[in-house]
Amino acid sequence: MAELHSSNPAFTRSGFGQTRSPVPPPPPGSWQPGPWPQGPGFPPAPPAPPRGGLTFDDVVMHTLGVFAVMLVGAGVGWYLSPDSPSIALGAAVAALALSLVISFRSRISPPLVVLFAALEGLFVGGVSRFYESAFSGIVLQALLGTALVFVAMLAAYRSGRLRATPRMARIITGTLLGVVLLGITDLVVRAVSGSHLPIINDASPLGILFSVAVLAVASLQFILDFDYIERAVANGAPREEAWRAAFGLLVGFVWVYLELLRLLSKLRQ
Repeated sequence: MAELHSSNPAFTRSGFGQTRSPVPPPPPGSWQPGPWPQGPGFPPAPPAPPRGGLTFDDVVMHTLGVFAVMLVGAGVGWYLSPDSPSIALGAAVAALALSLVISFRSRISPPLVVLFAALEGLFVGGVSRFYESAFSGIVLQALLGTALVFVAMLAAYRSGRLRATPRMARIITGTLLGVVLLGITDLVVRAVSGSHLPIINDASPLGILFSVAVLAVASLQFILDFDYIERAVANGAPREEAWRAAFGLLVGFVWVYLELLRLLSKLRQ
């Protein structure tokens, strides 16, 4: 089996493609299928499905489970944020650190992915409550917008108009790191001086253009996710890689959702 190299930075150390253990021979006397008939008039032999390999159903089920954990965490974060706003900030820092651990481990750890989803939910719930208090109805708009972005990216990928490339991966990784660093800098500036970075929060033309550009790049994260999932299934990746696929999709959804919240809040000001 050829080794699979993913363009998605969240999947670069997945360990997928390592040599799998040989399948033990069948017991003597057991029935085995004969060779596929060949020759004129016979259709070509179908490709043999990988034994115990990753399937799209595995990815869907694991993704639904991870999102369910995040939604529970988001409910808790929403409820606690008015009285304990520091919970969302602490969860954000912990989720960021844990995401780096998950991304750079050679093997995926399901407990870490579940813990990341819970922490991400606490953060998203607190942030959503803050925006909803300031702009009524903005959370529903951002959720619908995120779903539309996902569907649009899936349609673009399936049609072949957008494909994952190493250059795209570098742009997305650099943008994500830049947004994280800007966010941390903004928090430090707020804590020290009570001010903020204008380009992130102000509803100026430059601030709106910045949010639109970041949202466009964040949306391309889904293309990297789709590319990884499709090739992993085609190459018979181990089934536990469904956890890594769910982790990547969760990161993409949260990033697009937060950028939509920021952009919509600027447009309402």
